[in-house]
Amino acid sequence: MPKSPPFCAIRDVLAGDNINGAYDGAMARSWAPRADAGAEPVRDGASALAISNLSVTYGRVAAVHDVSFEVAEGDCVALIGPNGNGKSSIVMGIAGLVHRRGRVEIFGRPAPADDVSFMPRHGFTLVPERRQLYPQLSVADNIVLGGFSRTRSLRRARASDAHRQALELFPELSDRMKQKAGTLSGGEQQMVAIARGLAADPRILAVDEPCLGLAETVSRRVYDVLRRIHESGRTLLIVEESPVRALQLATRQVEVRNGVVVRA
Repeated sequence: MPKSPPFCAIRDVLAGDNINGAYDGAMARSWAPRADAGAEPVRDGASALAISNLSVTYGRVAAVHDVSFEVAEGDCVALIGPNGNGKSSIVMGIAGLVHRRGRVEIFGRPAPADDVSFMPRHGFTLVPERRQLYPQLSVADNIVLGGFSRTRSLRRARASDAHRQALELFPELSDRMKQKAGTLSGGEQQMVAIARGLAADPRILAVDEPCLGLAETVSRRVYDVLRRIHESGRTLLIVEESPVRALQLATRQVEVRNGVVVRA
Protein backbone atom coordinates (compact mmCIF):
# COMPACT_ATOMS: atom_id res chain seq x y z
CA MET A 1 0.00 0.00 0.00
CA PRO A 2 1.32 3.52 -0.79
CA LYS A 3 2.77 5.26 2.25
CA SER A 4 0.92 8.21 3.76
CA PRO A 5 2.52 11.62 3.22
CA PRO A 6 4.66 12.71 6.19
CA PHE A 7 2.99 14.82 8.88
CA CYS A 8 5.09 17.90 8.06
CA ALA A 9 3.99 17.80 4.39
CA ILE A 10 0.31 17.56 5.36
CA ARG A 11 0.71 20.40 7.85
CA ASP A 12 2.32 22.64 5.23
CA VAL A 13 -0.44 21.93 2.70
CA LEU A 14 -3.11 22.80 5.25
CA ALA A 15 -1.32 26.04 6.05
CA GLY A 16 -0.95 26.86 2.36
CA ASP A 17 -4.66 26.37 1.78
CA ASN A 18 -5.43 28.60 4.76
CA ILE A 19 -7.97 26.13 6.12
CA ASN A 20 -6.37 25.24 9.45
CA GLY A 21 -8.88 27.45 11.21
CA ALA A 22 -11.83 26.79 8.93
CA TYR A 23 -13.88 25.15 11.69
CA ASP A 24 -16.45 27.63 12.98
CA GLY A 25 -18.66 25.29 15.00
CA ALA A 26 -21.75 25.82 12.82
CA MET A 27 -24.22 23.05 12.02
CA ALA A 28 -26.24 24.26 9.08
CA ARG A 29 -26.19 22.12 5.94
CA SER A 30 -27.27 18.77 4.59
CA TRP A 31 -24.67 16.02 4.20
CA ALA A 32 -26.57 14.31 1.38
CA PRO A 33 -24.71 14.17 -1.95
CA ARG A 34 -24.80 17.43 -3.90
CA ALA A 35 -26.08 17.57 -7.44
CA ASP A 36 -22.52 18.12 -8.67
CA ALA A 37 -21.08 15.18 -6.74
CA GLY A 38 -19.07 12.78 -8.86
CA ALA A 39 -18.62 15.03 -11.90
CA GLU A 40 -19.94 12.71 -14.65
CA PRO A 41 -23.39 11.14 -15.13
CA VAL A 42 -24.00 7.40 -15.03
CA ARG A 43 -23.87 5.80 -18.45
CA ASP A 44 -27.18 4.13 -19.37
CA GLY A 45 -27.33 0.62 -17.93
CA ALA A 46 -24.06 0.97 -15.99
CA SER A 47 -23.70 -0.10 -12.37
CA ALA A 48 -22.18 2.18 -9.80
CA LEU A 49 -19.41 -0.42 -9.45
CA ALA A 50 -18.70 -3.39 -11.69
CA ILE A 51 -15.88 -5.70 -10.59
CA SER A 52 -14.76 -8.41 -13.03
CA ASN A 53 -12.11 -11.09 -12.34
CA LEU A 54 -10.39 -8.98 -9.70
CA SER A 55 -7.22 -10.54 -8.29
CA VAL A 56 -4.95 -8.99 -5.66
CA THR A 57 -1.41 -10.12 -4.86
CA TYR A 58 1.19 -9.13 -2.28
CA GLY A 59 4.49 -10.13 -3.83
CA ARG A 60 4.04 -13.82 -4.65
CA VAL A 61 1.11 -14.24 -2.27
CA ALA A 62 -2.34 -14.20 -3.87
CA ALA A 63 -4.98 -12.75 -1.51
CA VAL A 64 -7.94 -12.43 -3.91
CA HIS A 65 -8.78 -14.73 -6.83
CA ASP A 66 -10.97 -13.69 -9.80
CA VAL A 67 -13.65 -11.88 -7.79
CA SER A 68 -16.66 -10.52 -9.69
CA PHE A 69 -19.71 -8.63 -8.44
CA GLU A 70 -21.67 -5.43 -9.09
CA VAL A 71 -23.08 -2.66 -6.92
CA ALA A 72 -26.10 -0.76 -8.21
CA GLU A 73 -26.37 2.97 -7.61
CA GLY A 74 -28.16 3.63 -4.33
CA ASP A 75 -27.54 0.09 -3.09
CA CYS A 76 -25.87 -0.99 0.15
CA VAL A 77 -23.73 -4.09 -0.34
CA ALA A 78 -21.85 -5.85 2.46
CA LEU A 79 -18.69 -7.87 1.87
CA ILE A 80 -18.88 -10.49 4.61
CA GLY A 81 -16.69 -13.36 5.76
CA PRO A 82 -14.12 -14.22 8.45
CA ASN A 83 -11.14 -11.95 8.99
CA GLY A 84 -8.11 -12.77 6.85
CA ASN A 85 -10.14 -13.99 3.88
CA GLY A 86 -9.51 -11.11 1.48
CA LYS A 87 -12.36 -8.65 2.09
CA SER A 88 -10.09 -5.69 2.82
CA SER A 89 -7.84 -6.62 -0.09
CA ILE A 90 -10.87 -6.45 -2.39
CA VAL A 91 -11.81 -2.88 -1.41
CA MET A 92 -8.17 -1.77 -1.49
CA GLY A 93 -7.88 -3.31 -4.94
CA ILE A 94 -10.99 -1.43 -6.06
CA ALA A 95 -9.50 1.79 -4.68
CA GLY A 96 -6.21 1.15 -6.51
CA LEU A 97 -4.15 0.98 -3.30
CA VAL A 98 -2.65 -2.48 -3.93
CA HIS A 99 -1.46 -4.38 -6.98
CA ARG A 100 -4.43 -5.82 -8.84
CA ARG A 101 -5.45 -7.54 -12.04
CA GLY A 102 -8.91 -7.62 -13.56
CA ARG A 103 -11.39 -4.90 -14.43
CA VAL A 104 -12.90 -2.23 -12.17
CA GLU A 105 -15.55 0.10 -13.55
CA ILE A 106 -17.16 3.03 -11.78
CA PHE A 107 -20.37 4.28 -13.39
CA GLY A 108 -19.38 2.55 -16.61
CA ARG A 109 -15.85 3.93 -16.82
CA PRO A 110 -12.87 1.57 -16.50
CA ALA A 111 -10.42 2.48 -13.74
CA PRO A 112 -6.72 2.25 -14.61
CA ALA A 113 -4.87 -0.03 -12.19
CA ASP A 114 -1.92 2.38 -12.00
CA ASP A 115 -3.81 5.62 -11.25
CA VAL A 116 -4.60 5.86 -7.55
CA SER A 117 -6.41 9.19 -8.03
CA PHE A 118 -8.94 7.88 -10.56
CA MET A 119 -11.48 6.38 -8.15
CA PRO A 120 -11.74 9.36 -5.77
CA ARG A 121 -11.93 11.73 -8.75
CA HIS A 122 -14.90 9.73 -10.05
CA GLY A 123 -16.80 9.52 -6.79
CA PHE A 124 -15.38 6.58 -4.78
CA THR A 125 -14.03 7.06 -1.26
CA LEU A 126 -12.67 4.40 1.09
CA VAL A 127 -12.83 4.72 4.89
CA PRO A 128 -9.96 2.34 5.69
CA GLU A 129 -9.73 -0.35 8.34
CA ARG A 130 -8.41 0.96 11.68
CA ARG A 131 -9.25 4.55 10.70
CA GLN A 132 -5.68 5.60 9.73
CA LEU A 133 -6.00 9.18 10.94
CA TYR A 134 -3.11 11.60 11.36
CA PRO A 135 -2.79 11.48 15.17
CA GLN A 136 -0.85 14.75 15.51
CA LEU A 137 -3.37 16.75 13.48
CA SER A 138 -6.57 18.15 14.93
CA VAL A 139 -9.92 16.50 14.34
CA ALA A 140 -10.91 19.45 12.13
CA ASP A 141 -7.81 19.11 9.94
CA ASN A 142 -8.20 15.34 9.60
CA ILE A 143 -11.74 15.86 8.31
CA VAL A 144 -10.67 18.50 5.79
CA LEU A 145 -8.02 16.16 4.36
CA GLY A 146 -10.82 13.99 2.97
CA GLY A 147 -11.51 16.62 0.32
CA PHE A 148 -7.97 16.86 -1.05
CA SER A 149 -8.84 15.25 -4.36
CA ARG A 150 -10.52 18.56 -5.14
CA THR A 151 -8.94 21.65 -6.61
CA ARG A 152 -7.50 24.10 -4.09
CA SER A 153 -10.29 26.65 -4.61
CA LEU A 154 -12.96 24.01 -3.95
CA ARG A 155 -11.14 22.82 -0.84
CA ARG A 156 -11.13 26.33 0.58
CA ALA A 157 -14.78 26.93 -0.23
CA ARG A 158 -15.98 23.65 1.27
CA ALA A 159 -13.72 23.23 4.30
CA SER A 160 -16.33 24.69 6.64
CA ASP A 161 -19.01 22.57 4.93
CA ALA A 162 -17.04 19.44 5.78
CA HIS A 163 -16.96 20.43 9.45
CA ARG A 164 -20.65 21.28 9.53
CA GLN A 165 -21.73 17.99 8.00
CA ALA A 166 -19.45 16.14 10.46
CA LEU A 167 -21.23 17.79 13.38
CA GLU A 168 -24.67 17.09 11.93
CA LEU A 169 -23.84 13.39 11.90
CA PHE A 170 -21.66 13.34 15.01
CA PRO A 171 -22.60 16.16 17.39
CA GLU A 172 -20.45 14.49 20.06
CA LEU A 173 -17.40 15.77 18.12
CA SER A 174 -18.35 19.41 18.74
CA ASP A 175 -15.95 19.70 21.70
CA ARG A 176 -13.21 17.72 19.96
CA MET A 177 -12.63 19.64 16.73
CA LYS A 178 -9.40 21.32 17.91
CA GLN A 179 -8.19 18.24 19.77
CA LYS A 180 -5.47 15.97 18.34
CA ALA A 181 -7.06 12.97 16.67
CA GLY A 182 -4.65 10.58 18.38
CA THR A 183 -6.09 11.45 21.79
CA LEU A 184 -9.65 10.35 20.91
CA SER A 185 -11.30 7.07 21.82
CA GLY A 186 -11.64 4.38 19.16
CA GLY A 187 -15.29 5.21 18.61
CA GLU A 188 -14.58 8.92 18.22
CA GLN A 189 -11.76 8.17 15.78
CA GLN A 190 -14.16 6.08 13.68
CA MET A 191 -16.57 9.02 13.59
CA VAL A 192 -13.75 11.28 12.36
CA ALA A 193 -12.76 8.72 9.70
CA ILE A 194 -16.33 8.55 8.36
CA ALA A 195 -16.61 12.34 8.40
CA ARG A 196 -13.30 12.56 6.52
CA GLY A 197 -14.63 10.17 3.89
CA LEU A 198 -17.76 12.28 3.42
CA ALA A 199 -15.65 15.43 2.99
CA ALA A 200 -14.79 14.13 -0.48
CA ASP A 201 -18.55 14.22 -1.28
CA PRO A 202 -18.46 10.68 -2.73
CA ARG A 203 -21.24 8.98 -4.64
CA ILE A 204 -19.92 5.64 -3.36
CA LEU A 205 -18.65 5.34 0.22
CA ALA A 206 -16.76 2.15 1.10
CA VAL A 207 -16.24 1.50 4.82
CA ASP A 208 -13.81 -1.21 5.89
CA GLU A 209 -14.67 -2.90 9.23
CA PRO A 210 -16.42 0.16 10.73
CA CYS A 211 -16.93 -1.54 14.12
CA LEU A 212 -13.53 -3.18 14.55
CA GLY A 213 -12.54 -3.00 18.22
CA LEU A 214 -15.57 -0.93 19.25
CA ALA A 215 -18.02 -1.57 22.07
CA GLU A 216 -21.49 -2.75 21.05
CA THR A 217 -23.12 0.56 22.00
CA VAL A 218 -20.64 2.47 19.84
CA SER A 219 -21.09 -0.02 16.99
CA ARG A 220 -24.83 0.61 17.03
CA ARG A 221 -24.15 4.35 16.87
CA VAL A 222 -21.86 3.91 13.87
CA TYR A 223 -24.42 1.78 12.03
CA ASP A 224 -27.15 4.30 12.78
CA VAL A 225 -25.07 6.96 11.03
CA LEU A 226 -24.30 4.65 8.10
CA ARG A 227 -28.04 4.07 7.73
CA ARG A 228 -28.66 7.82 7.60
CA ILE A 229 -25.92 8.21 4.99
CA HIS A 230 -27.45 5.46 2.86
CA GLU A 231 -30.95 6.90 3.21
CA SER A 232 -29.61 10.25 1.99
CA GLY A 233 -28.92 8.65 -1.40
CA ARG A 234 -25.33 7.48 -1.26
CA THR A 235 -24.21 4.06 -2.42
CA LEU A 236 -22.48 2.05 0.33
CA LEU A 237 -20.01 -0.83 0.23
CA ILE A 238 -19.35 -2.15 3.74
CA VAL A 239 -16.71 -4.68 4.76
CA GLU A 240 -18.05 -6.56 7.77
CA GLU A 241 -17.06 -9.73 9.60
CA SER A 242 -20.46 -10.07 11.28
CA PRO A 243 -23.28 -11.08 8.89
CA VAL A 244 -25.81 -10.35 11.63
CA ARG A 245 -24.64 -6.75 11.88
CA ALA A 246 -24.43 -6.39 8.09
CA LEU A 247 -28.05 -7.54 7.73
CA GLN A 248 -29.15 -4.52 9.76
CA LEU A 249 -28.33 -2.30 6.81
CA ALA A 250 -27.19 -4.13 3.67
CA THR A 251 -29.64 -4.78 0.86
CA ARG A 252 -27.31 -7.51 -0.46
CA GLN A 253 -24.37 -9.53 0.85
CA VAL A 254 -21.31 -10.81 -0.99
CA GLU A 255 -19.63 -13.60 0.97
CA VAL A 256 -15.86 -14.03 0.64
CA ARG A 257 -13.92 -17.13 1.69
CA ASN A 258 -10.21 -17.67 1.06
CA GLY A 259 -10.12 -14.80 -1.40
CA VAL A 260 -13.01 -16.13 -3.50
CA VAL A 261 -16.64 -15.01 -3.71
CA VAL A 262 -18.77 -17.98 -2.63
CA ARG A 263 -22.11 -16.16 -2.59
CA ALA A 264 -23.24 -12.92 -4.24
